[in-house]
Amino acid sequence: MAQAATPTLQISISGPNPSQRIQKVLNEGEVLRIGRAPQKGWAIPWDLAISREHADLCWSDGTLRVVMLPSARNPIVYRSRMTKELSIAAGDWFQIGATTFQAVGEMSQPIDRMDEDTISTQLYQEPGAVIEAHAYSEEELQKIAFRNTAQQIEILARLPRVISGSKSDEDLGCLISRLLLDAIPQADAVAVAHYDETKLPQSGDSIEEFPEPLTLRFETREDFSGRFSPSRKMILKALREQASVIHIWDTDHGSGAFTITDGLGWAFCVPLRGESCQGWCMYVSGKGAEGGGLIVSDSDLASNLRFTELVAQFIGSIRHVRLLQEQKTQLSSFFSPKVIEGLTGPQGQDALSPSEKEISVLFCDVRGFSQKSEKLQNDLLTLLRSVSAALGVMAGGILERDGAIADFQGDAALGFWGWPVELKEGPVPACRAALAIYNQFYNDIAVGGSLLEGFSVGLGVAHGRALAGQIGTDQQAKVGVFGPVVNQGARLETMTKQFDLPICIDETTAKYARKYLDASEGRVRRLARVRPKGMDTPMNVFGLIPPVEQQPATTDQVISDYEAALDAVIDGNWESAIQLLTKVPDADGPKQFLLRQMAESQNSPPPAWDGAFSLADK
Repeated sequence: MAQAATPTLQISISGPNPSQRIQKVLNEGEVLRIGRAPQKGWAIPWDLAISREHADLCWSDGTLRVVMLPSARNPIVYRSRMTKELSIAAGDWFQIGATTFQAVGEMSQPIDRMDEDTISTQLYQEPGAVIEAHAYSEEELQKIAFRNTAQQIEILARLPRVISGSKSDEDLGCLISRLLLDAIPQADAVAVAHYDETKLPQSGDSIEEFPEPLTLRFETREDFSGRFSPSRKMILKALREQASVIHIWDTDHGSGAFTITDGLGWAFCVPLRGESCQGWCMYVSGKGAEGGGLIVSDSDLASNLRFTELVAQFIGSIRHVRLLQEQKTQLSSFFSPKVIEGLTGPQGQDALSPSEKEISVLFCDVRGFSQKSEKLQNDLLTLLRSVSAALGVMAGGILERDGAIADFQGDAALGFWGWPVELKEGPVPACRAALAIYNQFYNDIAVGGSLLEGFSVGLGVAHGRALAGQIGTDQQAKVGVFGPVVNQGARLETMTKQFDLPICIDETTAKYARKYLDASEGRVRRLARVRPKGMDTPMNVFGLIPPVEQQPATTDQVISDYEAALDAVIDGNWESAIQLLTKVPDADGPKQFLLRQMAESQNSPPPAWDGAFSLADK
């Protein structure tokens, strides 16, 4: 490699994704073109906001000059101001589109054009001999007194505004670095870094395979002329032990090849703790006396370390709250507040793991969509609002009774109970949700002009053992429920069409509903013994109907007369059953179901009759 004695500037180019990262070197006096696909220069292909030929860079006399080309569409953004040209020093940065360009620092050793691997190696060499080192636990830091209290409290008061003003992790890193420089007069350089913790060496002091940072942003004093690059050994120790670390180096020790932070004699690294900050740390470094003598000691730095730790705790708390708010916002469409509390609490990750539970499922299907689509084919906005209103009724009925929504499928929804909050009344909350959904459809449709007009609803409730939690592949995992009870709930929902009833439930659900559901909320009636299509085992099907005040045609006497006829059907006394059904109103849907099923067998039980009708449709 040809050598030239001209100083160079390292430039870090970062897009919004961790994979979009480039390290480049610009020689003194060289004019270099940047763009999305320049004929000659540096290409930044991932950002459509960057024109094919966007700007020219020139590094001269310690200043990086950036000039936007007349053909470029989008301006350069520097400290929230848009401009067509600017001059910055090493350590500063600017943006074009979603891409950040940072002048990392001047490299004074002879260099022509190093490749990225060489640059990375140069940046991460470790410093000279450590004269003093200390790792502080949280308990130890609590005992350290603050200095410069008034100034640091004033700066700390800026922290919420700084955090709220950051639109990305890169923004946050730059803003926090500047804030710490203001707060710690002895510091000459500050970095905020984020690493993938799973890729950090798990044991020993080897840093040969130390990962590149996902985010690395830093600030230096205007008069700082060296190269600043944090020590990987310190970062590794701080992140692995979750403890703040101080190192003081002999800057005269060894050759220049071992001094990655030129002229800096001390540094400390503070990890950001908590689930929302895994792999994050703050690194602060400063100078010793001229000639290599130290003017600082461990105790001199401790108060600044304590302040930085306080900033770290503040950031960690705010990021945690932000994370919870984002999670709750995302989850609020699918989970009730009580369920969200379980998922976002201390054991939230454990709760997401699939586990076998007693689960109640509710299948809900909106009917009449095809007819309404045809009617509103020239008014798609109203059609969309109508479907949204129907889905909103279903979702509200489930969530208001502490259920979870596993899935929306077109105009249908699957809700479930029993995870992560265990059931206390079995499937009763699912029954109440089903009745509430039906009642809202019924009441709204009765009012002319409702968005729900033209719709009807069918609901199926089943209860049994199932797996619930985060289910699916690594690429597409979602919270859901899995097991035979889910299929049973779906079958019951489709049976509502055959019985001409809004809600069908299984036998287990019926037992709970009879025990815990007040008659003023709803009633249970036996419907039939059936063998669903594709299933060998028969099941007893029940109906969940509104109270008699709401559905006066279905009196307790009607239910009693029907069930007497049903017993005769099951026993094979079909002639008697037909006679008993004459006491039941012809408008009763279950009565018509029994008559149809018996008529298909010429009103005579088939051979080997076991009391169950085999259904032809799912």
